[in-house]
Amino acid sequence: MASVKRVEHKSGRVVYRIVICQGYDKQGNKLVKNLTYSVNQSATPKQQEKEAFKYALDMEDKIKYGYDFDAEKMSFEDFAYKWLESVKDNIAYGTYTGYKQVLESRIIPYFKGYKVAYIKTPHIEAFYKTLVSDYSTGTIKRFANVLNLIFKTAKRYSMIENNPCQDAQKPKRKDEDEGLKFFTPKQGLMFMKSLDMSYEVTYKGHKRIDDTGKPYYVNDYVESYTVPTQYKVFFAISLFCGFRKGETLALHWGDIDLKNKKISISKSVGMTENGFDYKEPKTKQSVRTVTIPDYILPLLKQYRMEYMQTRFQHGTAWRGDMNNGGNLFIQADGKLMGHTTPYQYFTKHLHRYNEWVQNNPNKAKVENLEELPIIPLHGLRHSCATLLNSIDVNIIAISKTLGHSTCSTTMNIYAHSFEEQQEEVAVKLNEFLQIHA
Repeated sequence: MASVKRVEHKSGRVVYRIVICQGYDKQGNKLVKNLTYSVNQSATPKQQEKEAFKYALDMEDKIKYGYDFDAEKMSFEDFAYKWLESVKDNIAYGTYTGYKQVLESRIIPYFKGYKVAYIKTPHIEAFYKTLVSDYSTGTIKRFANVLNLIFKTAKRYSMIENNPCQDAQKPKRKDEDEGLKFFTPKQGLMFMKSLDMSYEVTYKGHKRIDDTGKPYYVNDYVESYTVPTQYKVFFAISLFCGFRKGETLALHWGDIDLKNKKISISKSVGMTENGFDYKEPKTKQSVRTVTIPDYILPLLKQYRMEYMQTRFQHGTAWRGDMNNGGNLFIQADGKLMGHTTPYQYFTKHLHRYNEWVQNNPNKAKVENLEELPIIPLHGLRHSCATLLNSIDVNIIAISKTLGHSTCSTTMNIYAHSFEEQQEEVAVKLNEFLQIHA
């Protein structure tokens, strides 16, 4: 049984000295592990003692089963992998693989020669600086988050006194705008209008091979291009219903109730141990039913007709899921649409539309069209939240639509963009007072 002794410093800070017996060496000398544990300073003495004994028992078990965490002896690499394995069962598989990729790509190679105890805040900041030229601010924050979790665990195990990540400053890229990227309500309407436009696409001359195997050359040519209906549906759902990409990709026709204007979210698509596959939604609140705006209904009906026609034409060559009416968003042969496909198409479309605006300024002006910011696909979900807030939908309804676990989650994410719209509140209040005061 571990020995636990209370020590109170002159400053009033309370710690517990813990001695854990690890058996005896060949000469019969007792092997001990000395630890210092800082308890919750605001707790009562009895609560502090209980907390310290619990920690001592946890550490005794860890040491007994081979997890002796000596910060001065253990390399960062060893501890990082032990930490990763310890959190694996408590996080989504996609999150686990993301952590692993972040660790192995840059973090472990950089800190490979360090012992856990000797990594300080300046080392963390120096590491951050090596990322600036290669990664966005958002990606650098992902690296910082993983490092922080690792050292937070090291502190909890009393391997270190302080978390070196706590006060480390992350560099800012001058060429990047911080914060969420999304369309304003006006830009969102422009984006939807851009999906109905026709674009001329120029193809450069290239070689081809005919059915007999004989090569021939095709000169430059121009083709008129329109956005396929399934992409219009995908982007409309993302913008007006606020679904996550994985939730939208996972939709089946059986999840769409056109009669009652409802869409049911019960699953998602993401990284699993079997590759990209169906999985549980992000939170319990993510399982939800959302009303379909009337604007989307004609699109869905048109796409349903095109979908059934395509399926009929393929016959036995159809490779789509036959359950629950089949996948809503598909590849040419009916298979589930690739997880990167909508993002790639979305980005390509924004560039194509902006190029049209640049080349046709008079037409764009007449039709009240302007260039759109290049936002990530997830920005359509942010755009939905901003749009709902701008038309005075209350925060509870917005949170339920987005499938957040709590309203505070919604506020934490969108506080800044919501604040920018508070000027409209003042305008409306002034109008009310002028009429009724």
